[in-house]
Amino acid sequence: MAWAIVTAVVGALAVAAGAALQERRAITVPTGQVGQLRLLRHLAADPYWVLGTVLSVSGVAAHMWSLSHAPLTVVQPIGVSGLLFAVALSAFLRRRRLTWSQIGGCLAVTAGLIMLLLVLPAHVPGPAPHPDTPVLMPLLALAAMLACVGVARLGGGVTQAWALGVAGGIAYGVTSALARVIGVDALDDPASLMRPLTVVAVAIGLFGAVIVQNSYRTGHFALAYATLLISDPVAAVTIGVVFLGEALPATPVGGAAALVAAALICGGTIALARSSPPVAAQRAVTGGCGEAVPAVTRRREPGPVAGPAPETR
Repeated sequence: MAWAIVTAVVGALAVAAGAALQERRAITVPTGQVGQLRLLRHLAADPYWVLGTVLSVSGVAAHMWSLSHAPLTVVQPIGVSGLLFAVALSAFLRRRRLTWSQIGGCLAVTAGLIMLLLVLPAHVPGPAPHPDTPVLMPLLALAAMLACVGVARLGGGVTQAWALGVAGGIAYGVTSALARVIGVDALDDPASLMRPLTVVAVAIGLFGAVIVQNSYRTGHFALAYATLLISDPVAAVTIGVVFLGEALPATPVGGAAALVAAALICGGTIALARSSPPVAAQRAVTGGCGEAVPAVTRRREPGPVAGPAPETR
């Protein structure tokens, strides 16, 4: 199981780097290109976005392998560590020191993850889903995702960021739960990968990926990404306990420690997300050259024309 945890951490690093690259390019798409197919075609022509996608896919592959060798309740929360890597990577690329808020958030998330890994049962039997689970779980997830999308359509940029972040987190949590079931079965029979449940998992994952790309375009990347990182493990752990029969700490002390760990992780994630203002707010101050943490440094654009030649920053 130790290798599964290490692989999950490496996967979180790859996903974080990929998300930063994807957000950097997605935010540059002209606002008139609202169609999803046009959005994807535009992004697919961008080499940086493609590189971000390759990193994200590699990270997801590592995550899926971990799910085949460790419980969902253990592997999925490790994905939150991706925010630590994204913040550190952002500071390194911009040649800036971490702020005290970022340092405190990193320490809180790290302490929470370590505490959670210590109190959660490490050795549990393989998933034992109810016969109705492969049908009921995706239907409930799709209903919840569509409800979040509906909320996003009714609100402004902040509402869209968190609502789409929740929808994306649900999609990723369900996809991971299905991958846990499929992966464990594939260890004994690789041919079991070719079944309808795999198609359902891929479809939900792709739907969630499109939703996440739209959450990045709201101009509130930090809020969207933090919401995604919190809602993903919450959805996955809930599914693991309710639908797959995975265990939580059996003692009151263990349960209390798990709650404290969850509070540390959520609090640290929120602190990291709030370490910089939203993109829109920064644009009002910097004239359009703001940057969103934990994204990498944003490309600088030409300034307004001053005299016969454009002024560059």
